[in-house]
Amino acid sequence: MPITFTNHLDKNVLSALQDLINAEFTQSVYYDTEYMQRGTNWFNLLPVADILEDNFASSHTRAYEVLVQYYRIVPGDRRKSTHIATVSSVMERLKKLIRNNSDYRVAGEQKFFNGTIANVNYQPELEDVSSDVLLVEATFTANVFEVI
Repeated sequence: MPITFTNHLDKNVLSALQDLINAEFTQSVYYDTEYMQRGTNWFNLLPVADILEDNFASSHTRAYEVLVQYYRIVPGDRRKSTHIATVSSVMERLKKLIRNNSDYRVAGEQKFFNGTIANVNYQPELEDVSSDVLLVEATFTANVFEVI
C-alpha cells in the first residue's frame, strides 16, 4: 500500500515563498540550477537544506533553507546610484517582507513559521557571466511543523 505524504518543501516553503515574492514584486520567480538570463531582473529560488529539528511520536518540525537569488542586468561602470542602491533596496524590501510574514498563513493554514532572511551576500561568485550581471543572494530559513 503506498504511503500518504505532503511535499512540504514545495507546498509550504517554495510555493509559499514564491507567492509572497509575486505579491510584492513585479519580477518573475524561477528555479534554475545554473545561470540563465531571464530578462533584465528576476528572482531565482534554490533549495539548500531540509533539517529535522524536533522529532516526536506524532509530529516533527523541520528547518528549510532556500537561497534566494536576485539578478539584475545593469550595463556600464558600477556606481552606487545605478548598481548598489537598486539591488540593496530590493534586498531591504525582501527582508521586510519576510519579517512581516515570518509566521506565514494562507486561509488559516500555516505554511511556515520562523521565516527569516539570515544573511545577504552582495558579492557572490559569478563565473563565465557578463560583467553587466549583478547578483545578490539571500539565505531564507523557515520551519514547518507536520503532524504525522
